[in-house]
Amino acid sequence: MQIIVNATFLINTLRTEPEILHKLKLSTIKSVATEIENELGIDINDFKIPIIQTESGKLDLSNERKERLSKTDINLLEICYTHRKRCILVSDDLILKNTASENDIKCYTTPEFAAHQLKKSEISKTQCVKYLNILKKIYIRPGDIDKILKRIESW
Repeated sequence: MQIIVNATFLINTLRTEPEILHKLKLSTIKSVATEIENELGIDINDFKIPIIQTESGKLDLSNERKERLSKTDINLLEICYTHRKRCILVSDDLILKNTASENDIKCYTTPEFAAHQLKKSEISKTQCVKYLNILKKIYIRPGDIDKILKRIESW
């Protein structure tokens, strides 16, 4: 399963637990990599995150959606739509997440993705809980993290 991430996920992770990126097999697009470099001064190539070529014209979005999504978001959606049976999009942008879901693209928020990686044994429970607790300090919806942490307690 290919995991395609947006800038918000990468920024949150780079600000909280950057070493976890070395453990995950992630991909992104050039405009996301550029945003990370501009925002944080970090080259994602240092984390061996491959850049996928953008594809266009495969996804039919309403004009209202197009107005509410950035060009980067639309490019991410188009790539994920093309590979929707074999990819997961990770984004904390609820408009992007909802648009992905409406187009049969599996999409997780950062906390949901951390829990998914734990369930798949890609990261340990200790790593996951530590990451989520650090993330909670800067995350836009800390209540979402509390729900995930509560769920993880029972695993």
